[in-house]
Amino acid sequence: WDYLLDLPSSSQNPCSDSLDQTHSASSSLTEETTDITAVSQNFGNKSMPEDISKSCNDHPRQPKLSSYPSNFQNRSFQSSWFVNRNGLEYSVKNDRIYCFNCLHFRSYKTNIGDAFTTCGYNNWKRALESGSGLHKHEQSQAHVITTKNLESFKLRQQLQLSVINSLDNSRSILVRRNRDRLIKISSTLLLLARQMIAFRGHQENEK
Repeated sequence: WDYLLDLPSSSQNPCSDSLDQTHSASSSLTEETTDITAVSQNFGNKSMPEDISKSCNDHPRQPKLSSYPSNFQNRSFQSSWFVNRNGLEYSVKNDRIYCFNCLHFRSYKTNIGDAFTTCGYNNWKRALESGSGLHKHEQSQAHVITTKNLESFKLRQQLQLSVINSLDNSRSILVRRNRDRLIKISSTLLLLARQMIAFRGHQENEK
């Protein structure tokens, strides 16, 4: 009788309406973000440091060190720059900073440049100057677009998780209903067997 547990239910699935709405929202969102490059970029001959994120599934690498290497101007990166900059990455190996959003969520149509992606940025003197360094990059149109792409990517992941949970709940309801039906059928068969009643149906046209 195990095969009866997964038989489709003849009644309306109570979760079908919400599933259709969730699936529709997910499909619509996917269409709006088809040009997102939510994977690690192939930068050709430009090698990337091994101590930063490799794909969109990684977390931005933000090592908090007691001190950072100083350049010829006796200036260095500061860990306080990580505050309110969740997408900022620092490579200890290269002593340069990178933008997580622009690395993994650039659009094919967006020209970002190499400063915060492939080459990295290390002009510590001008890093916090207005109209330069971090401020200039954060206000650039390319960075704004990649940040929106990242938010859309996270939303799609949440919607997909919601759909999976809804499907699991729907299947649990279906299995429970089929088990109830199986119990009733088994009880009927047991009664017929105890009463030694033939297992046959009744036809009104019998003579």
